Amino acid sequence: MIKQHNKVIVIAEVGVNHNGKIKIAKKMIKIAKNCGADYVKFQNWKANNLVTENAKMAPYQIKNTKKKQRQIDLLKPLELKKNDYFILKTFANKNKINFLSSPFDEENYLFLTKNLKCKEIKIPSGEINNFLMLSNINLKKEYIFISTGMSNLEEIAHTLNFIAKKKVFKVKKSRIIINDKKKLLFLKKRLCLLHCVTDYPVDDKFANLNAIKTLEKEFQLNVGYSDHTAGILAPIIAASLGAKVIEKHITLNKRLKGPDHKASLNPIEFKKMVKQIRKLETMMGNGKKVLQKCEIKNILIARKSIVAKKNIKQGQLFSNLNLGIKRPAGGINPSKYFNLIGKKSKKNYKIDQKI
Repeated sequence: MIKQHNKVIVIAEVGVNHNGKIKIAKKMIKIAKNCGADYVKFQNWKANNLVTENAKMAPYQIKNTKKKQRQIDLLKPLELKKNDYFILKTFANKNKINFLSSPFDEENYLFLTKNLKCKEIKIPSGEINNFLMLSNINLKKEYIFISTGMSNLEEIAHTLNFIAKKKVFKVKKSRIIINDKKKLLFLKKRLCLLHCVTDYPVDDKFANLNAIKTLEKEFQLNVGYSDHTAGILAPIIAASLGAKVIEKHITLNKRLKGPDHKASLNPIEFKKMVKQIRKLETMMGNGKKVLQKCEIKNILIARKSIVAKKNIKQGQLFSNLNLGIKRPAGGINPSKYFNLIGKKSKKNYKIDQKI
């Protein structure tokens, strides 16, 4: 994973929003870079390997495309050729944005790692139990992002144990128990879990953003958020909850034909989202409760001093009747007020004079 100096990593998910056209895909790489994304992400699959001949479309695909057909007929026009990925990766490097892709089968996982030499791979939610494909993961060579849509803690733990080739996590009464802390430290350096809810778009009531904290607490790993809600609010909230990665679909135009455009952000929205996340990071600060530089100039004005409420003569006892607390600061700290009560004044004071 790229070094971000504790900044949130933003992934612009193109997915199939290129509509099978490399010209559009290249244009979206430029747009993703211009929007401030750290990664631009694609998908690697072939319709014949992904679905059966008679597989039906998902409800969201029917709703978003306003068509009802075989899923294979929906997907075939959205395919890219293998050579296209070489072109896109080179084009992404030229535009100084990291290339990322999601394989949907063993063949495409090997293509990404062996042929395309990708060192970072994104596992989509639908493949979290595809152990045939996941058996090819080599955490010593690859950094893995794992979306967790449609899964529960037990399924996630099962997958992580399989990838780690060791039973690092044990589930007991819906809680995660860490069996191997040394291996856990290794996993923390080599993968990131992404909270995700699989629908397009996800209704607000199902976003379940607090699951980000649950995943972080239970697995003690880096956690991010793959967002499918409408708008930019959920990613910003996710970042405030500690998500280290934000993945969001991007499109040239939400009105384009295709299953994912309506659940994506257009370039203006995506750029605004990135700006808001960066603004959030600035506002969150380092968490240390210390005097901020901007406050220094206001201390003398906003803080107070112990002053004479009335004229006080030398030798007179300080009391509630002759002492008060008023702005500006610069005199005795008001926290010392009760230390003065009952003591003799060493000099004469006029009304409002600092003690």
